[in-house]
Amino acid sequence: MSAKRARIISNTAAIYARYSSTNQREESIEAQVRACQDYAKRNGLVIVETYADSAKTGTNAEREEFQRMIADSATGKFEYVIVHKLDRFSRDRYDSVVYKRKLKTNGVTLRSVLENLDGSPESLILESLLEAMAAYYSQNLARESLKGLKENGYKCLHNGGIPPLGYDVDKETRKLVINEEEAMIVRYIFSSYADGIGYDRIIRYLNANGYHSKRGKPFGKNSLRDLLRNIRYTGVYTYNMVQVKDPVGVRNNRPKPKEEQIMIEGGIPAIIDKETFEQVQIQISRNRQFAARGKSKVVYLLSGLVRCGECGARMYASQSKDRHGNITNYYVCSTKDYKKCCDNKSIRRDVIDEFVLAQLLKDLFNKDSIENLRINLINYQQRRQASIKTIVDELKSEHEQIDQKINNIVKLISENGIMLDTVNHEIKTLEEQRQAIEHEIEGLTKEAALLTLSEKKMNQIKEHEQEVRKRTDLKRLQQILSYYIEHVTVFHDKIEIEYKFALPDDTTDELKPMTTCKNLDEVKKEFKPPRKPRKAV
Repeated sequence: MSAKRARIISNTAAIYARYSSTNQREESIEAQVRACQDYAKRNGLVIVETYADSAKTGTNAEREEFQRMIADSATGKFEYVIVHKLDRFSRDRYDSVVYKRKLKTNGVTLRSVLENLDGSPESLILESLLEAMAAYYSQNLARESLKGLKENGYKCLHNGGIPPLGYDVDKETRKLVINEEEAMIVRYIFSSYADGIGYDRIIRYLNANGYHSKRGKPFGKNSLRDLLRNIRYTGVYTYNMVQVKDPVGVRNNRPKPKEEQIMIEGGIPAIIDKETFEQVQIQISRNRQFAARGKSKVVYLLSGLVRCGECGARMYASQSKDRHGNITNYYVCSTKDYKKCCDNKSIRRDVIDEFVLAQLLKDLFNKDSIENLRINLINYQQRRQASIKTIVDELKSEHEQIDQKINNIVKLISENGIMLDTVNHEIKTLEEQRQAIEHEIEGLTKEAALLTLSEKKMNQIKEHEQEVRKRTDLKRLQQILSYYIEHVTVFHDKIEIEYKFALPDDTTDELKPMTTCKNLDEVKKEFKPPRKPRKAV
């Protein structure tokens, strides 16, 4: 008896069967097992275990049942492994040699039902030939399959798998079509990241509001990063872009040579414009560079809120280092940074941050301003709610008249038993008018409900005022600023702040955004930061 293992029963055997599902002519698992059982019976072998892998390729050894069989071979459970054909064991020549060697080391012999391998020199040549043919068959099948898939690619057809978030597959044309509900999420992610909002804030918002990835899972950094890098959102159809496996079967996702890739402009409907996509790629690259440099985390209080007044583009967070090693943080126009076609100057982060905080305290966070805001809004609410009630009453009256007209037409049709095209058109028109009125009533009703400046909201404004004055938690301060500020726009000669509060116009009584504006040179002079000391060499 061997010191390594003890055999309890002689002439014991295990069956291994595999079905890849890539070729419908392959024998089923059941047929393979039946043939192996007949072989065992003819040769006086006792079957003690059956291992079967369904829908598994033979080009790699990462098969659950196969690995269990190899592990069990070291326990003395069986002396033989029976396969229907050698290619069921493996179609990879390297794996075949390695795992046959493991079986042999464990004292287990591989037997094939259809190939008579008796261990003679001739059978060794036959076995090598059969393995080479199996490897050729597998690689040729993969090549022919890829050829068909590439032809689909040239036609911009979906080649299987789950489509990207924002798209569905048209069952008739097999092309990608936009799923508007999901596309809204995609646009939010791109616009938020382009505005300088980081992964964490985007993910918190998406998951808190019940949005999920295409697989129905919560968003994470990896799924967000892959989405932001997906060029298909710009309308470019892509296929055969990366190598799924390296020569030894390990996944690597390395790009394929350009001549093998398929990229077709306009091959699918676009969800994101190219400018936004390219700006996002710049932002991703910049963020990665900052992380690689090991720079300390800088909080940009106005992240996502700053706009260029000259070209209308967003202004990004940026950094520079002088010859003494001092780092200065800026907001810079993304068009100037990317397209080099805007001449607006960058502005220091500390200058614009200090200006906005001081202006916020002056415009909103003081006793007189808050009281004035409260009185103006209450007066406007009373007038607007009365106006809404009058408009809603008129719309309801019009709605009743349309209902009566529709009932009269329906009654006429039921009495005469006819349906003329003109009558059908009239009913359709009235239905559209009725739906439009219902939609308008719903909108006005919601507006009336929102026109309430509660005591709780007033107390919240006062709490925010205290936090702005203390400035102890910069992340919290960033969040507070986003509650009150719509945009901060930087021009050549001025800075303009647009608040999310709106006040009624004295003449028209329409709500207009509350804004404040100041000369840029005056801002820079007033909020000029102290000179940084030189770093010791």
